[in-house]
Amino acid sequence: MNDATRALNPTLFAVERVDEPAERTNRSNTGKLFERELEQTAGGYVNRRIATLRKVDPPVAIIWPRDKITGKPTQRVIFKQNPWLDFAGCWIARNGRMLLVEAKSTSSHRLPFKRHGGLTEEQVATIRTWRLSLAAVCVLWRWNDQVTLWTPEMLGEAEARGDKSLLFEAGIPVPRGEGNVIWNFLPVLETALFPANKVDAC
Repeated sequence: MNDATRALNPTLFAVERVDEPAERTNRSNTGKLFERELEQTAGGYVNRRIATLRKVDPPVAIIWPRDKITGKPTQRVIFKQNPWLDFAGCWIARNGRMLLVEAKSTSSHRLPFKRHGGLTEEQVATIRTWRLSLAAVCVLWRWNDQVTLWTPEMLGEAEARGDKSLLFEAGIPVPRGEGNVIWNFLPVLETALFPANKVDAC
């Protein structure tokens, strides 16, 4: 489905499953494969009326300053501060609670924490802000054809310890789903954020 069709039909998603080799190096690991897998997973959740989740493009400003020598305008793209994570939407099965997901894909089982090249300090602050507002928030991390989930509370514990990086194996494993639900992370997130013995705030 092309971008124009997707824009006219926001509730429709491509049903074709992505099956590509896992990224091997940091240079080739752009995270696009994982983003496509999560977009397909979001399509599966929408079809089952579980959640509506959309990929969020970072906000940018395009300006055309004139070159000092030639006087010709040159396009310049400025990336603005992003108040969102990679995916945003509503958790239908949780009475429309806001749902935010940060997606990470690495070629190493270590993810730099509160540093560039990993989970940045700005992203950690954004995760904390939305969680304090009672949104359902998590980080999904793909490595070695596996995925783990990290809650804001887990990140807070790592921050309190002064961790410089996160270890993949310390996250909560996310199982593969069926059909378009490539990574079935919502049941894992529900168990982590809303255990049966805890009274939900909303």
